[in-house]
Parts: sequence; structure tokens; C-alpha cells
Amino acid sequence: MSFNYNELPQKEAALCSFSMGKDSIATYLELRDHIENVVPVYLYGIPDLEFVEDNLLYYEQKMGRHIIRLPQPKFYAMLNDLQYQPPDEARHEVIRGWQLDNHTHEDCRVAACEVEGLDPDTTYMGIGLKYADSIQRRTSLARNGLITYSLRKFYPIAEYSKQDVLDKISKSGWKLPSDYRYFKDSFDGLQIRYLGPIKKNFPRDYQKILEWFPLAECEVLRYERSLKNGTATT
Repeated sequence: MSFNYNELPQKEAALCSFSMGKDSIATYLELRDHIENVVPVYLYGIPDLEFVEDNLLYYEQKMGRHIIRLPQPKFYAMLNDLQYQPPDEARHEVIRGWQLDNHTHEDCRVAACEVEGLDPDTTYMGIGLKYADSIQRRTSLARNGLITYSLRKFYPIAEYSKQDVLDKISKSGWKLPSDYRYFKDSFDGLQIRYLGPIKKNFPRDYQKILEWFPLAECEVLRYERSLKNGTATT
């Protein structure tokens, strides 16, 4: 594809935003063809979910290296905002006592550089955004270019089609994560389309989610009731 790697400050190392979605997998595979040291970074929404860790271990074996795990900004933000928390003041005080920073994706990039001993001023994060994702995405990438120098991000598979992504993964011999069997994409939030399959197929992980966000079960109960009433939507 036509991304110009010579426009990056250096080609010795780059980070890769690795959500385990198909676009992030294709991004990693693309990067390793052009950059000597590709550092995958996974941002978790809930820590230590078993099905997520199983998938990460599979990709670590394929990559032959560790995948950095960092908390998603929205994970801390949801805790700080007491989302899906019961009206329990003692629990609220515990969460406030953690004094979690509302960090950004840029903070995650810098933290990953620190973990790997890389220079955050010259180490950019490759992200799997594509022109083909949507009209809005195409317009944004066309207007702003394939490298965002101010945030040290770049988009190496921007010109890939969906079929290009699938072909890249197929040729590598890698599998898609187990998420795709249940969600059709990678786990990314507490919506019912994720919670329902997790409750059914990964009950221990479902309980872990409820330990962090007890009232997330309301999403499941609402959906289960709507199924009985014939009004279910996701």
C-alpha cells in the first residue's frame, strides 16, 4: 500500500494500537513489514478478563513478544464518574480515594514509550483507520493527512479496503480473536451486544465486569425482559 514511511521521524521503532480488531491486526502486520521494532499496545476496558487474556497470549505467541497492557481512558473516566455504580456511599468513597487520573490516549502513548525505553518525541503510534470506514473518516483523513504530527499518530492502512485487511490477515496465517465469534468485532464497552454474549459464554468474566460496574447488569436485565416482551433491540 502507499503509506510513505519516509515521512515518519524515524523508522526504527513504532507503537501499534492493538485492540485485537481486524484493522489493528492488519496494522501490526503492515508495520512489521516496514519497521524494525513494532510495539503493540492493548488498552483494556476491564482488567484481566480471561477471554481477553487468552487472545492476547495467542497474539504474543505469534509476535514473539509481549503486548503492553494499559487502561483505556474511558475505564478511569467511568469509575471517576461513578457510572454503573450502586447508590452506596461507602463504595463511592473507595473509588474517589483511588484518585484516578483522567488520562488521555496521548498519555497512553507516552507511557508505552516509557515502558519500552523509546523516545516519545520521535516514536509514533500506528492506528488502523481507513478511508473506507465511513464518509466522515475519509473526509478527515483526506483533510488532515495520514500523519498527525501534533499527536504523533499515523494511519498506515488508510488505503486498505475491508478485503485488503482480510487478505493481509489470511496470508499471515493468524486467526481473528474469539470476540468475533460472539460480537462480530472486538470487545469495546458495556453495551448489551457485548454483555449478553459474555454472560452466556464467559460467566467468570461477566462476574469480573460486575465487580467493577455492578449496575451494568441492568443492561442485561432490560434486554432479557424485552426479549420476553418481543421488543428487544441492541
